[in-house]
Amino acid sequence: MNHPLRIGYVVKRFPRVSETFIAQEILELERCGAEVQVIALGVNDQPANHAWLRTLRAETVQMSLSFSEAWAELGDRYRQPVSRGIAARTVLTALSDPMDRGRRCLAQAVEIARLVESARIDHLHAHFANQPATTALLAHQLSGVSFSVTAHAKDIWTNPAGPRDWRRLARAASFIVTVSDMTQRHLTDLIGPRLSGKVRRLYNGIDLEAIRPRDPIAAESPVRLLCVARLVEKKGVDVLLDACAELHASGAAFSLDIIGDGVLGPQLRNRSAELGLEGIVHFRGALPHEQVVAAMRTCDTFVLPCRIAADGDMDTLPTVLLEAMACGVPCISTPIAGVAEIIKDGLTGCLVAPGDPLQLAAAMMRLINEPVTRQRIGLGGRHRAEQLFDIRKNVAVLHTWFEQVAPSSTSAPAEVERQRA
Repeated sequence: MNHPLRIGYVVKRFPRVSETFIAQEILELERCGAEVQVIALGVNDQPANHAWLRTLRAETVQMSLSFSEAWAELGDRYRQPVSRGIAARTVLTALSDPMDRGRRCLAQAVEIARLVESARIDHLHAHFANQPATTALLAHQLSGVSFSVTAHAKDIWTNPAGPRDWRRLARAASFIVTVSDMTQRHLTDLIGPRLSGKVRRLYNGIDLEAIRPRDPIAAESPVRLLCVARLVEKKGVDVLLDACAELHASGAAFSLDIIGDGVLGPQLRNRSAELGLEGIVHFRGALPHEQVVAAMRTCDTFVLPCRIAADGDMDTLPTVLLEAMACGVPCISTPIAGVAEIIKDGLTGCLVAPGDPLQLAAAMMRLINEPVTRQRIGLGGRHRAEQLFDIRKNVAVLHTWFEQVAPSSTSAPAEVERQRA
């Protein structure tokens, strides 16, 4: 390859407040020398305004082709007998999508296939194993470009795709990245031993040079607690409020800032008022990333009581836990999915049973009363972040994987080449 590696990042929307890990990954790929084209499938309903986003060179292209326009283009571009087979197979794949979104994905794939050709994209990478992955697979079938997928959380736990659909994705993809050992085991069980080598675990990374450990903070009263989370069921913020009520009743001196927003926002604010937590719990709403990190650097303890939602959704590897640990802040969470791979109880943080406000309150009380323990655990968390979650090390691995598969994408399948000619 005699040009910089050109990667097309297929995402639902970009950049989103709750998905900073995608933008940070792209930024690090650019540091590695890759050229990235962001391919957004939908209009962004959570626009992010983080200062560091302005350093991204990647441009974002919004998919806009209608199904009727895509259908006409399919007929025009794939009129030769051999190429018609490509179009037919792609249409059948689209219509078999378990979410009944095949028409939309097909239209987007036709537009992406055109972009792959015009922008000379070497490889597609989709974030989330639902609409982006399906669309990348269809674009692969149309254009011959290689593709890969990162599967995260909701796209695994609430995905209606069965083992057959996962195997189809694994056969077509160059590889599937998953962000924890637990989800790697789950996906290999779904996909089966023959394709298990396609599933690779690679932790999300954070910029440890930008997020430095804070200076030691003198013990003060009240102790400052912090939670950064979307206000949705799986984050367990209602459990946190109940735990705070227990602390308040016991006479503990503390305050809690909650950064984030979501569908449960009004309900949780009402719950906080009902529990008599006015003046103790403060809902700050969604904030730019730099303000979130600043809040982490000035709090005493970070709390994220993850749990499994009613629909099966759960956190896999919460980025905010990694960032708080990088700041040297002691963290309290639950052993849901990959959280137990982040936090080693008593060493790099504290783990409590999900959905148990009494256990959570006891862990919070311990850290409120023991500033030396807070400092020890905070230092342990920073050390673990340096060991496992350095974005420069982790994205360098991803960049290598892209380089290994991209050369095959520079020459499309023979029948596509004949059609183009």
